[in-house]
Amino acid sequence: MIVPPTGTITFLFSDIEGSTKKWEKQPDAMRVALASHDHLLRQVFESCGGYVFKTIGDAFCVAFDTAQDALAGALESQRAIRSADWGAIGELRVRMALHTGAAEDRDGDYFGQTLNRVARILSTAHGGQVLVSLPTQELVRDHLPAGVQLRHMGEHRLKDLARAEHLYQLVAPDLPSEFAGLRSLESVANNLPVQLTSFIGREREMAEVIRLLGNTRLLTLTGMGGTGKTRLSLQAAADVLDTYPDGVWFVEFATIDEASLVPETVAAVFNLRQESDRPLTSTLAQYLKDKNTLLILDNCEHVVAACARLAETLLRACPRLHILASSREPMSIAGETAWPVPPLTLPDHWREITASPDAIIRLGEYEAVRLFTERASLARPAFELTNENVHLVTQICWRLDGIPLAIELAAARIRVLSLEQIVERLDDRFHLLTTGSRNAVPRQQTLRSLIDWSHDLLSEPERRLFRRLSVFARGRTLEAIESVCEGEGLEKFEIVDLLSQLVDKSLVYVEKPSDQGARYFILESIWDYSNEKLIAAGEAETYRIRHLDHFLRFAEQAAPKIRGPKQREWLAIVEEEEFNLRYALEAAAELPGQTSKGLRMLTVTQRFVEVRGLFKEARDAFILLLGKPDAATRDIIRAQALAAAGRLAWVADDLAACVAYQEEALSIFRELGDAAGTARALADIAFLDLDKGLVPRARTLLEEATTLAAPLGDKRLTAHIQHIWGVIAAGEGDFQKAFDIDEANHAFYRAEGDTWQSIIMAWSVGVNAAALGKFTVAHSYLSECLQVGLDLGNRWGASYPLEAFAVLAVAEKQYEHAAKLYGAAEAQRTRSGLVPQAADHPAIRVILSTAQDFAGPAIEAAKREGRMLSLEAATALAIGRGTSATS
Repeated sequence: MIVPPTGTITFLFSDIEGSTKKWEKQPDAMRVALASHDHLLRQVFESCGGYVFKTIGDAFCVAFDTAQDALAGALESQRAIRSADWGAIGELRVRMALHTGAAEDRDGDYFGQTLNRVARILSTAHGGQVLVSLPTQELVRDHLPAGVQLRHMGEHRLKDLARAEHLYQLVAPDLPSEFAGLRSLESVANNLPVQLTSFIGREREMAEVIRLLGNTRLLTLTGMGGTGKTRLSLQAAADVLDTYPDGVWFVEFATIDEASLVPETVAAVFNLRQESDRPLTSTLAQYLKDKNTLLILDNCEHVVAACARLAETLLRACPRLHILASSREPMSIAGETAWPVPPLTLPDHWREITASPDAIIRLGEYEAVRLFTERASLARPAFELTNENVHLVTQICWRLDGIPLAIELAAARIRVLSLEQIVERLDDRFHLLTTGSRNAVPRQQTLRSLIDWSHDLLSEPERRLFRRLSVFARGRTLEAIESVCEGEGLEKFEIVDLLSQLVDKSLVYVEKPSDQGARYFILESIWDYSNEKLIAAGEAETYRIRHLDHFLRFAEQAAPKIRGPKQREWLAIVEEEEFNLRYALEAAAELPGQTSKGLRMLTVTQRFVEVRGLFKEARDAFILLLGKPDAATRDIIRAQALAAAGRLAWVADDLAACVAYQEEALSIFRELGDAAGTARALADIAFLDLDKGLVPRARTLLEEATTLAAPLGDKRLTAHIQHIWGVIAAGEGDFQKAFDIDEANHAFYRAEGDTWQSIIMAWSVGVNAAALGKFTVAHSYLSECLQVGLDLGNRWGASYPLEAFAVLAVAEKQYEHAAKLYGAAEAQRTRSGLVPQAADHPAIRVILSTAQDFAGPAIEAAKREGRMLSLEAATALAIGRGTSATS
């Protein structure tokens, strides 16, 4: 009889690919085949020293003392499966996974994270494939049989959302070696976030959620804050990833305060933008109409009505869409299945189980105790469950109702408190949980009591910092915290230590991006609590203004960098602070006397807004702030804000608003004697006049702008004015002059390191070159415009170079290719939510006017084909096609 291995164990898990379908089609033959399969595999595994500790259906769970034995078991069993006669079934394809680690042996069964890991590895494999984890590979790599190799398959995120795993495939000459890509998180489009801690228990809940997802299109997980709704929904989504070939997308509403922002938040996940002629909800519905997608809507409770309206609209319009929501209350719409997330499993009463002699073994069945033990060992690595402390751990978990967040916070205290001290504090602060009916106590109050308890443990300086952290949205850097939170009883030099203490006490958690240092986050429920404390202390207005001041300085410092050589890096830095910038703008709009700061912030972040396509949010903020009484002063702040708002109105194709903004800006710049502002406004109005066909007036304005700019030495202003002269030249048919002007501008912006402006010029140079017949030159410039724009993180603008490539193909008489690119450009414009207007330039109009035969059924068919292309495929089609013409 084989003795169950202990200590460090190599586990082999296996199952049959496609067994369910085989059972449905050939149940009798499958019954015979499965019996042979079970006998064969058990015989091979045991002959190699394997201990078969569990079989579930067609799955085997086997433990080996050594990794070499486990590898031999996998190799020999796969060979035996291939040589066996499976009768009417034809063949059985069995997948296997090997992983080495520690596990707890209980009565012949095993428990622990190692088993979860090997199960996740198995889920990524295909029938006939054997996958090996890095720990196992390191043990066997020097002891492989002749001809056997372990092929590195790369690093893969498994479906437990934790750290990635290096995986290897067993390769032998007599076994299949080529399979499709692994079924890891990378195999289907998704934005599921990496989790920093392990997922404990919830096996029954996972199975039920997955079952319900198969039977309903809207499943809402309900329960009080801290029950683990978000983590459960993310893990369930990871497990069913393969069910949704068009992706699984996570949308978080935790920092959204206004119901009107719900569609925008969802649209941002898909890089969709507001269109001028239809609601954003309609754009979303059109985008998702034919997609088999799972949408995860998280933290819906504070915008539940808006989420309900959006969910109902999308579900009616998108027949293959499924939604998994989490909220403290159901959405209460037709077709919804609301499922309350239960607490983690607990004994009926802590006294009953801890009185038994095998208490530690039996406690392994309860998720709450497992969670406390695992999290406590993170806080204090030496902590372990013993016969002496098991009754205290169980009491803590039982009296905290099995609420995951409460248990995690309590476990974190093990670093500074003993278990006895934790129990004593529960006696003091949580008597409502232990006397009378717990059902009579609102669950939100239970969580509040827990946070009260955590708050009471803080020193007064810690409390000051804790409540002031709530003036930030989403995340915060140490430098921002020091800048905003110091003063009035809190010295700057204290903040690092105080922040570390708040992290240690699990009121704050840390993320560490690779390049930009640590960012500090607060869970939503704790943020609500700390914000209430800030208001109660009478500090809310003071520190929201300090937050606004800090992020105004940040935005002003970032503005020139976003126009310089480190543009890409600074766009990413500003993007990290997007929610803080929004929150600061809210303060500018809400608090007295802060309007001018909001206008300055909107003005200096214009480039970021433009590259990232955040036009609607910025326009709405401009309209709100410019309409406030204290924004009426005709000063430089208002003039610059009007000019920036005009630019956004032009992008949105609202020419009337654009003209109004620019003309008022011009009048203020003239009053102030601001030559540079006046010259730019004149140039912008001249550009608008060209759109309206007012060429003589445009010339007059541009001549004045040129005269004003000449003595200023502002090269950027001069380049801007010269570009508009180039547009006038092109309109008069002088494409060579237009080409020369913008080629010089392109070189200037590249020398300045202003990538965004250089690709705008590259587009203009490219279309002028096409009109001149310089097709190779045009292709080069348009390739730069498209590729560099995408590298910069700009997807919304890709339709413009794609359309220009289509025009170039028309000029080259490559009509079918041109039609595909036109279709791709139209599709990208729709996906991005752009105003559905085609790119316009005199060179484009001239080229298209000469293509009288660019029409007909074949052209329309090619356009339809182009509309089906992804942006990546469209880019490859545009750039990859060379030209036989000479420049």
